[in-house]
Amino acid sequence: MEFKEIIKTFGKKKILVIGDLILDHYIYGYAERISREAPIPILRFESERYELGGAANTAKNIASLGARTLVIGAIGEDQEGEKLLELLSKWNIDWKGEKKGKTLRKLRILAGGEFTKRQQVARIDWGNGFYENSLENLVKDLTFDAAIISDYGYGTAKKSIYEELKKKGKPIIIDSRNRLTEFKGATAATPNVQEAEFIVGRKLNSIEEFYREGKILRERLSLEALLITLGNKGLILIQSTKDPVHIKAFGGSNIVDVTGAGDTVAAVFTLSIASGADFETAATLANIAGGLSVMKEGASSLSPGELLEGVEKWELSQGKRL
Repeated sequence: MEFKEIIKTFGKKKILVIGDLILDHYIYGYAERISREAPIPILRFESERYELGGAANTAKNIASLGARTLVIGAIGEDQEGEKLLELLSKWNIDWKGEKKGKTLRKLRILAGGEFTKRQQVARIDWGNGFYENSLENLVKDLTFDAAIISDYGYGTAKKSIYEELKKKGKPIIIDSRNRLTEFKGATAATPNVQEAEFIVGRKLNSIEEFYREGKILRERLSLEALLITLGNKGLILIQSTKDPVHIKAFGGSNIVDVTGAGDTVAAVFTLSIASGADFETAATLANIAGGLSVMKEGASSLSPGELLEGVEKWELSQGKRL
């Protein structure tokens, strides 16, 4: 199945995302001078913006590629929760969930001089999570082509909701921060280096070590496939019936921002599998998407056209068309 055929199929799919919904808040300012009260810069406010974060960013990545998208998660009974719902609606993402407590919010303050790039100087987090919820009741009557559990460690993705998902018999992809062992028997998982090393219990120093420990980890988690993201070193795909594959990173070295790149990889990997791609084709397409996403600022997303252009550049770099 060719990459372009897969991308054209995205619009026919319905993907379910379950996880921690986060409101990302960015404030930009100019560093005018150093404070007399403390050795810190005084910032002159320039602008601010709100973006979808966490599982909501994964959902945005899916929706931006044309798929019907439903996200299940909890938000607070506050203005931040309403803002998050407003942003979901802007991307035509359907939401089902509960309103309780305080919305998860991450405030990032970025500063720079008049002619310099803005750098993050501080981050403030709000909300303790949603460990007590009944979201599994919302899954029972749903239909979808594939599901992603986007777990940022705030308690939304309970084992009970995962067990309810498994009854549907659809592909389930797990993108979890240090809780992969709680989701055994899924179709695939997409840990990054730190998450894989956390479960293994030690640092992995070479591709060969990732191959060896990755095989053990895939079997331990009863996965059909394990996709480990290596940052600027690409991806490693480990399947049950084939040898491990190292897919080198796509794109140049001029990385703008890695925020949300893992969400992009998980989204495209899941969409590709839902569209009939095999694991290696899905991983390669996800690698291209990840390479494109880090060239944008913040937790970005891609349009089908941007992904198609990326595929063309990848094909040229390989000296062939697939």
